[in-house]
Amino acid sequence: MGCTSSSPANAEDINATERVMNGRKGIDKTERIHTASERAKLAKRAQAPKDDVEHPPPKLNENGHLLAEEVVKRISGSVEAKEIVLGDIRSGKADDLIHVQYAVMTQRGYYPDNPHKQNQDEYFICPSKFGNGVGDAFFAVFDGHGDWGHDCARFAKKKLPACLAQNLKKARAALNAANLKKRGNSKPVPKDAFHPSSWPYLPEKEYEDACRQAYLQCNKAMHDDKAVKDSLSGTTAISVGFHAGRITVSNVGDSRCVLGYRTENDSTPMEEEKKEIGEEDFLSQSKNRKLSPGELIAIPLSEDQTPYRIDERERLKKSGARVMTIDQIDGLVPMDENRGVLDLGEDIDEEGDPPRVWCQDHKYPGTAFSRSLGDTVGEDIGVTAEPEIITKEITKGDEILVIASDGIFEFLTNQRVIDICSECDNPQQACANLLQASYEQWLHYELRTDDITCIVLFLKNGKPNDDEAVKKLMAINQRVKKVQASKKPRGGSMRQLEE
Repeated sequence: MGCTSSSPANAEDINATERVMNGRKGIDKTERIHTASERAKLAKRAQAPKDDVEHPPPKLNENGHLLAEEVVKRISGSVEAKEIVLGDIRSGKADDLIHVQYAVMTQRGYYPDNPHKQNQDEYFICPSKFGNGVGDAFFAVFDGHGDWGHDCARFAKKKLPACLAQNLKKARAALNAANLKKRGNSKPVPKDAFHPSSWPYLPEKEYEDACRQAYLQCNKAMHDDKAVKDSLSGTTAISVGFHAGRITVSNVGDSRCVLGYRTENDSTPMEEEKKEIGEEDFLSQSKNRKLSPGELIAIPLSEDQTPYRIDERERLKKSGARVMTIDQIDGLVPMDENRGVLDLGEDIDEEGDPPRVWCQDHKYPGTAFSRSLGDTVGEDIGVTAEPEIITKEITKGDEILVIASDGIFEFLTNQRVIDICSECDNPQQACANLLQASYEQWLHYELRTDDITCIVLFLKNGKPNDDEAVKKLMAINQRVKKVQASKKPRGGSMRQLEE
């Protein structure tokens, strides 16, 4: 099974592809290979008369990096943090309320060979009454890739929230109607029974089903929209929905959601993990961190969907994909599946040649992720828009929530991101510090910098912690670690970033 003729891309054009190289292996780990027809369009666009007054080149220092004033021009977002109250507001119980401060910031990347390249990151925030739900909110980050990735990200920014809001309204209306039917004719119908503010909250599974359906609907709508060229372009989508005192995280791609959780017991979830897998393995995986009651630990609420993950790699291969790095597909290094093993979130990919997804006997599409919105060519070989979903009830231990593109997480570990936020007085300051820290790391490792986007939320809630729920969340991530631990260490210069 491979790419079929149903794909809109021209196979003859794609077969004549060549890599666009700058810095590490590829201009971006999620950037695409240009087709011959696209190169012709880009060349024609480059030859068109330009107004140097309107688009002067950015000012650089002696190292070829942007001056501080140029960096500032590329940043937009929150001027100050905003405050909202979410959760089960109708219950009247203080512990059912979630007090939230939030902020968002984005920084356009800098590519020396394309200094005016658009920011392909997008974000969406609906801080209250999302889908007509009292105490509901929705936050999302999209990271476009490919020549038309900015169009794909903008499309998803508009379509995905609209699809989800519609799905939630329908599901809650149906549940309300079912509840009213159970009342029978003996009891009078409340005056506001049909108003959305009175509709019941959805159970966990039904909310997750609405999210899953929304991602698939958005993906199909993107394919059907002729104005969006998504054959070799697409976008990641990481979203967080607040509903009934819970957060539901849905994800396709390698953007990420991380929770800062405050421990309170002598036997924390990580202490239990240490007993199960052994002291030596635990320390190697946790960067020799010594945990103590009251410590703020990073808990991933999403897993990067890339061929680094053994389960995703096997799924792709069953769909007919080849999984190889650029050096492997070019014959520069021998084919060895052990090269593609990395624990994203704790390890830093300094080598920059990730395993990619290819059609059989062709050098395309070359995606470094296994799920996304768009990417019709990749769908033929297993790149799917089916999201992975995690739901968690908010408790008093949940203090920080970070939703960000891989511009943040490429060179910063999950724990480092939470540590940076914990040192800040408010989410706006946290966003600014995250942008600065990640930007500095990009300059350290690369000649260019990626688009960087993050939403930071500070949470306050009175519900008791549920350590068992936290242990289950950590077990999901641990399952992948154990599979990877059985493999040989990855070749090349690979070390963990010192914090």
